[in-house]
Amino acid sequence: MKKRMSKKKKIILGVVGVVLFLLIAAGITVYAVTHSFYKSSNYMADEDAMKNYTNKDEKVEEVDPENAQGEILTDEQQQELDAKIAEFSDAEPITNDGDVYNVLLIGVDRRDKSWAGNSDSMILMSLNYKKEQISMISLMRDTYVNIPGIGMRKLNAAHANGAGPLLLETVTENYKIQVDRYVSVDFNSMIDIIDKVGGVELTLSAEEVRVANNYITEMCRLKNLEPTNYFFIQEGTKTCSGIQAVAYARIRYVGHADYQRTERQRTVLTKVMEKLKGMSLTDLYSFVEDVLPLVTHNIPEDEMWSLLAKSPSLFQYKLVKDRIPYDDMYKVVYVKRQDMLVPDWEPTIAKLKETLY
Repeated sequence: MKKRMSKKKKIILGVVGVVLFLLIAAGITVYAVTHSFYKSSNYMADEDAMKNYTNKDEKVEEVDPENAQGEILTDEQQQELDAKIAEFSDAEPITNDGDVYNVLLIGVDRRDKSWAGNSDSMILMSLNYKKEQISMISLMRDTYVNIPGIGMRKLNAAHANGAGPLLLETVTENYKIQVDRYVSVDFNSMIDIIDKVGGVELTLSAEEVRVANNYITEMCRLKNLEPTNYFFIQEGTKTCSGIQAVAYARIRYVGHADYQRTERQRTVLTKVMEKLKGMSLTDLYSFVEDVLPLVTHNIPEDEMWSLLAKSPSLFQYKLVKDRIPYDDMYKVVYVKRQDMLVPDWEPTIAKLKETLY
């Protein structure tokens, strides 16, 4: 004879059933919402990116020999240099570590979507979970590297010839660290992203103001905006809109040329991170919802939400900023009618790996 369940047990089981139902329903709802966020992003599978943009010629700014800044190499000297770079590359292993997550942030210079565009800005963001450290390393666009399937070129030509996937492969093979993920934006997207965090505070010199206003004029013309509404009036510190901050980050011919421009780019990115650091998790999700449609990336959905969930702790990590080539570890040479930056690869890679790992 079956023992009848008591009324109390029936009530408890009923409550447990309702709670489980609500948890499952909430889980399904959260997944549906976050999945819809992700689907709104410009996720691009590597094979699609390569198919869409492979073999699109980069736009090269050639320099006349009389205006060359670097040592002009003979054909024989260039061959010797290429062989030396290849010899080191073949001998040095590629480092991969499960405690380190590498993603390349790419700023693309293009006016239309008929080609992938040169990568005007490349910043390696490396998250070391064990060391609780974020490394922000600018990879200078004029660095002389071997682009797989293309040959020796400037680093920024990799993106023009094969978009994000080819640039990742180029960085992995030349810098000897495994980089599988990228996030790419163009000028217009970066303007919108900065505006969505409420602008960033920057300090400009009088000369930086002059040059930045030229970039503001150019960008406003392309967006059919009145540039005088965005001009910097004088030097000093101010909260900058997206257009103003991007203009600041593009300044190249003030101070130490492109070397200092990469510093400005890291400054803007750091300021954006500081704004995100002050957001609640709810506000952060809202920001991600707004920003995802503005970026192109190859980060799978599970990785994207894992990173977002970790973000409160990531914002507490130590931040290390630098650029490659490192000071006193490179030379400038004139090859292929361009000035190229040639790192001393052995100590450069040793320093990079020490920093990241």
